[in-house]
Amino acid sequence: MTATKLIWEEDLETSSKKYHIYGAWIAIIFDPVFGITDYFNIPHAFTQIMSLRLSVSAIAAMALLAHKYKYINSKMLIFIPFLLISFQNAYTFSVINVEDFTGHSLNYLALFIGGGMFVLWNWYYSLAIIIPSVAATCYFFQMNHQLNTEEALINGGLLLIVVAIFMFVLIETRYRLTISNIKFKLALLEANDALANEKSQSDKLLRNILPDEVADELKTTGKANAKHYPKVSVLFTDFKGFTVRSANMTPEEVIEELNKCFSAFDAIVEKYNLEKIKTIGDAYMCAGGLPIANDSNPIDAIRAGLAMQEYMTAYKNECIAKGEPYYECRLGINTGEVVAGVVGTKKFAYDIWGDTVNTASRAESSGAVGLVNITETTYELVKDIFTCEYRGDIEVKGKGLMKMYFVLGEKTT
Repeated sequence: MTATKLIWEEDLETSSKKYHIYGAWIAIIFDPVFGITDYFNIPHAFTQIMSLRLSVSAIAAMALLAHKYKYINSKMLIFIPFLLISFQNAYTFSVINVEDFTGHSLNYLALFIGGGMFVLWNWYYSLAIIIPSVAATCYFFQMNHQLNTEEALINGGLLLIVVAIFMFVLIETRYRLTISNIKFKLALLEANDALANEKSQSDKLLRNILPDEVADELKTTGKANAKHYPKVSVLFTDFKGFTVRSANMTPEEVIEELNKCFSAFDAIVEKYNLEKIKTIGDAYMCAGGLPIANDSNPIDAIRAGLAMQEYMTAYKNECIAKGEPYYECRLGINTGEVVAGVVGTKKFAYDIWGDTVNTASRAESSGAVGLVNITETTYELVKDIFTCEYRGDIEVKGKGLMKMYFVLGEKTT
């Protein structure tokens, strides 16, 4: 929440600057305007006090200009004119007649002191206004011997109390509004954070189901167009003996068994830059060379196939050591052109189609457990890298005779 706190402290500071600028403009415009009342209340001193008011207005304008060019901070826009105005009102006591005195000067003083506290919101700035103002008021009050001290204190004191209560209400109201506003913004930020987290989780889930490029296209356009890939290596696996192994297992244990094996396959697929397509029962299907096309996919697919069979051999040996039934894996690979994409509008699934896929499936079913079986097409692309055993012409359902090879391992240089 540290970052959040800093954000709203900055927001509150920006909001306060706005009030400070408003306060400076009020001093510039309205202090001379209020001088009109001096013409009726203190006509014999109107010229001197109006001169003071105009001077305060000019200094406030210069302060505003200085703030614009960043010579002073925004708090000084309130501090400077409010302090000068309090001195200006204190000076009134030296020139006011007894019959003119109604306590209005103390009223002005209290209003500006309270206003300074209200806008500045900093006790040290407010104190810097109050102390000189009170001192100046006492000084000028003593200079005017016509004023009745007791009457002035009673009238001015009562007005000060009323104004103090009024300003307290204003300060309390602003405080509550400010806190409520901050709480609302914090709640909104937390809601936005929660929404962003949910979006991130949804995005992560979508990317776990679909390739990144397809997920981005789906999010951007609402659909994912099918694409043609001229060179893709499709890998199929199927388990032999899984029915026997799972006969005495609960449904939960069957799922756990498959999840353990397929999770290992997932890690292998990711390591060798393949794309998992789907699982159907205990069959696993993946492909290399999509969604980002590459030329290394036949090699990547065979390396992944060898790693999968190595994992299955270790699993078999573990089961034999425990005296438990085990299952083995047939694995086939074929390389060729495919079409890939997402079809439908619900339960999106990335899939591939074409004769290459069907032939890869036939390579798997025509293979042998524990070995990687590849078609002639794939063999021609990897024969310089892997040691292969020619199997001859194999009768393939729906395809007739096809040349196939077992991959024995990677050649050493």
